[in-house]
Amino acid sequence: MSKKTKLPFSMMPASWGLKGKARARAEAEYYYEGVELEKQLAFIDCDTDHDKSIAELDVELKEGVIDEQQYDKKVATIRKEPWVEVKKLEVNPEDAKAGYMELDWNDEFVAMLQENGYTGESDESVVNKWFNDVCRTVLMQEIEDQDYGLQPQGDVIKVTNPDVTMEGPND
Repeated sequence: MSKKTKLPFSMMPASWGLKGKARARAEAEYYYEGVELEKQLAFIDCDTDHDKSIAELDVELKEGVIDEQQYDKKVATIRKEPWVEVKKLEVNPEDAKAGYMELDWNDEFVAMLQENGYTGESDESVVNKWFNDVCRTVLMQEIEDQDYGLQPQGDVIKVTNPDVTMEGPND
């Protein structure tokens, strides 16, 4: 939100001796407040539009305008990096085998899959084919381990909740 000012910053005597980044900071503080001020201050140390975009996202994350998942996706997109994440996981309490996963991804992820041979009528079908291959690979590895009488390789799923303690087969 910008402030309502009557005089331009350059007309203020306090601005006359300022130069460079000190002037830019004082001017931002003169014209802006709140989240917009934080963004303008973050832009001062940025050299490229790429850096400005990420600095703006940093402020939006800090101020609660966006969440961590939105931040990660937008930063990856700005950097032109593939990104995918499990957005939601639902399990039927009456049948633990039934459920679904909702994935979120950026265009760079779909492009990376297409470069690796995945095709489909839509982005969703391309990602679905990839996800099916990942599941198939996990299943095939599990079957192969059983065929050779090997000990299971441990859990495929990584637990990232610090409140949950899991003991593996070797514990």
